[in-house]
Amino acid sequence: MELELRQLTKSFGPKTVLRDVSLTAETGYCVGVLGRNGAGKSTLFNLLINVLLPTSGQILLDGETLGATFPVAVKRRMGALINQGHLVEQLTAEEYLQFVARIYELPDASHRINSLLGHLLEEYDTVRRKRLSSFSTGMKQKVAVASCLLHRPELLILDEPLNGLDVFSAERMLELLGSYRAQALTFISSHNLAHIEKIATHLLIIDGSEVKYWGTMQEFLQGREAYLNDALLQLLHPASTAAQNLTWLTTER
Repeated sequence: MELELRQLTKSFGPKTVLRDVSLTAETGYCVGVLGRNGAGKSTLFNLLINVLLPTSGQILLDGETLGATFPVAVKRRMGALINQGHLVEQLTAEEYLQFVARIYELPDASHRINSLLGHLLEEYDTVRRKRLSSFSTGMKQKVAVASCLLHRPELLILDEPLNGLDVFSAERMLELLGSYRAQALTFISSHNLAHIEKIATHLLIIDGSEVKYWGTMQEFLQGREAYLNDALLQLLHPASTAAQNLTWLTTER
């Protein structure tokens, strides 16, 4: 799969959220999408899955321009978790994934479902008959990610997939996504830059509605600080704000 963005722009009224985003990425790339809060990361993801329409610019998949409504065949090639996963919480995890399997017309997904849930939910045997409404935030997030992987998508878009996960669960999730990386073109965002360092092959850094960097992780770190966190701050160096007198906060009573 090859995905090309040509001068992709999105505005809401007079406010431009994304401006002239252009890139070409293909199967095997894991693109870490970084930026401050409100930089436009979620907007980009919503454009990629056809929830939003661009104000201008084009999205091309395998050389074909995608119009205002993506064909169903294209959507079937995608797996996406945007913001927080919306689950049918009256169902068990297994029932929910069976529901997803029917949407994607997977004839017999039992093995896929049990292996995914067994891998991601350490306590699966004890919760398999419980409704999703009784799950913790982290457990729901694991089920949401499993639903994205069930049909083996060629384009995987994950917006903060590690939210709510403890350190052990996050490592297991990263291991799973890393093993799947060669099978798909993945876009992933996370505020934990250590997670991005572990899995991303490429970086897309957005600030002030514009692309500040697009390229490989290796090229980005070259000549900058060794850690992604320091290198990102070095690139964006948050604009200085007016100094505030906060002595009241630290002065003894």
